[in-house]
Amino acid sequence: MLLEMHAHTNRHSKCSQVSPVVLVKGVVKMGLQGLVITEHHYLWSKEELEQLRKDAELNEQFILLAGQEVETDKGHILVYGVDKTISSSIELSELKKIFPGALLVWAHPFRNARNPSAAELLNPLLNGIEVFSSNHNINENSLALKRWHEYKFTAISGSDTHDKINTGIYPTQFDHPVTSIEDLISEVKNNRCRPFLKEIPKFGSNASVTEVTVGTKGADETRLRLIIRNAYDSKAWEKMKTASDIMKTIYDTGMNRGSFRVPKIIEADETGKVIIEEGQRGKSLYDVLNTVSFDAGEKYFIMAAQWLAKLHNSKLSYADASATAEKENRRLESYLKNYEIMDSPYLNNARKLIIAVKAAENRLFTNPKTRWALSHGDYHPKNIIVGQDIAHDPATAFVSVIDFGNSLMYPAAFDVGYFLAQFESQFEKHPEIIRQYKESVFLKAYMESAKNLPKDFKKQVQLFKLRANLSIASFYIKVGKGESEEMKGLIKRSMKLAKAKLK
Repeated sequence: MLLEMHAHTNRHSKCSQVSPVVLVKGVVKMGLQGLVITEHHYLWSKEELEQLRKDAELNEQFILLAGQEVETDKGHILVYGVDKTISSSIELSELKKIFPGALLVWAHPFRNARNPSAAELLNPLLNGIEVFSSNHNINENSLALKRWHEYKFTAISGSDTHDKINTGIYPTQFDHPVTSIEDLISEVKNNRCRPFLKEIPKFGSNASVTEVTVGTKGADETRLRLIIRNAYDSKAWEKMKTASDIMKTIYDTGMNRGSFRVPKIIEADETGKVIIEEGQRGKSLYDVLNTVSFDAGEKYFIMAAQWLAKLHNSKLSYADASATAEKENRRLESYLKNYEIMDSPYLNNARKLIIAVKAAENRLFTNPKTRWALSHGDYHPKNIIVGQDIAHDPATAFVSVIDFGNSLMYPAAFDVGYFLAQFESQFEKHPEIIRQYKESVFLKAYMESAKNLPKDFKKQVQLFKLRANLSIASFYIKVGKGESEEMKGLIKRSMKLAKAKLK
């Protein structure tokens, strides 16, 4: 059962812009089963609630209750279960003394960048904490989630509705039906409720990743989304922290809104080895191209190329060319070793390809005229998120890119070639997608947006496309597909590419 626990109307709260009827109808529209109106220092009477029920044409099953928000020495407190208006501010201890049976919940305690202590959050005078609120920004809601999991206090959500946009977006989920204020008090005091959210944990070899979605779909689905990454050891943490630093740098240069962006890094906690980033509303380019019309898909396909050009044009830097050369040589050697360990039937071809790529890369990396750019390093359709800020307005379309764990300084052609190779590989079982979304279109879109490209740029792209094929082949070996049809096709394409482009 979902209830809105914190809402104001313009009838009794001067700060609110929403009328009682509009508030109630908005909550119903959001799919909630009930509403508790909590005006500032005012308690709706039973007669007022009954009249509102008639005015809003509510059915009998919808729960309509009232509490109030009261100012205390400890902050704003949501008070449920008293029989009169508390017209002025009061000390929390006095409030508890006068109304011992009331339910007292601390409202938006993380507002204005506050970080309440454990003692404050576990104060025995309180029955619960409002964790998620529209009166918290994303950083504050994120911290509230963290503290809830850390201290395990009783938690609710409250939209703190003052306008139509925020109506019913942060409801509280109750385990059992609530039909009265007495039921509500009992359920919260017995911890049989929680913020309405979805947490999906995923576990990798180096870190766990939890995707968190909070609340209901508000206007244009403006739900709070968080990605929480937790490294298992110091080595994994250093890599994860470096990736987050790069994302933050890109975000701070202006790729944080508009058509081309990266997620916001909310927190980097070295002690806990945790990175929290803003989740992105949308779907991967891979998923989108499998479902939308060609016209819509080509728009995003081209935007993916333009996003890459914008990154490369930014002139950001990380490490230097020598670090790239050393890492590339180690990677190519590890790829060859994988073939040798499994005694691959493609060992001879792989050795020829790796030797050719290594030689071509070394020539490029040691050429003083080579132009370097901060590169994503793992740019492929599943790391590219596409969406719209306003659901029904194509003009608000955006591309956001995630996972900078392999980011290094490379010639700009690296990311382009890598994307084209991964695109071909990921859509191998969807040949119609490969036929529709042409390599030439992506290249043209990139080259029209990029600056200061070398004359042999297209040749470099083919080199790095071949280099990416080696990475994909190594992955196939690791997951037991070293003799699969996919591997056979990949080697065949790579030999053909090497013959044409690496003479």
